[in-house]
Amino acid sequence: MSTRATRKATGPSNRPNPPAPKTVDYSDLKFDIFDDLLSFYYRSASLALNRDYDQRIGKISLARGTGTVSTLLLVGANPGIRPSVIAHFILKDRSAMARLLDQLKRKGLMIEKVNAAERRAHELYLTPKGYALIDRVRAFALKQSEDFFSVLSEAERQQLRPILKKLYETHIAEIPKRG
Repeated sequence: MSTRATRKATGPSNRPNPPAPKTVDYSDLKFDIFDDLLSFYYRSASLALNRDYDQRIGKISLARGTGTVSTLLLVGANPGIRPSVIAHFILKDRSAMARLLDQLKRKGLMIEKVNAAERRAHELYLTPKGYALIDRVRAFALKQSEDFFSVLSEAERQQLRPILKKLYETHIAEIPKRG
C-alpha cells in the first residue's frame, strides 16, 4: 500500500483527514478522468471547506447552513439591503432565502422592514445583537479561511483569488467595485 493511501495527514485546521478505507488495498485505484477534471478537485475541495467550516461554526451562536455568515456580513455592510440582492450574490432561491432570514430573525440578529415608498419591498437590518456578533463572525470567517488555505503559500493564494473571482463573476455575478 502506498504511503499516500495510508498517511493520516493533518489538515490546516489540525484535524486529521477523513479516515481512509482500511478493509481493502486501494493503492492501485484508477482515477479515470478525475486526474484531469478540474470540477472534481473544485467540488471535493469545496466539500472539505464546507465540512471544516461547519465543524468550526458551532463555536459561534449562529444558524448552521450555507449563506448565514454571508447574509450577516452583507446586511451589516449594507443596512436596508433587500433579500433578493443577497439571494442573487449567494445563490439562494426565494424559499431558501426566506428560511435563512427566518432563522436569523428568530435568533434576534436581524429585522425586516417594509420600505415606506415601495410597500412590497422589504429591507434588512441587523439588530444590536446582530451588530454585537458581526465582529466575531468576521473574525471567524477570516480565521477559518486562513487556516483552511494555509497549505498554500501566499503566492499561491494570490494566484488563486483572481481565478476564483473570475469564476464567480462569470458564472454568478459581477462583484461590485469598491468605491
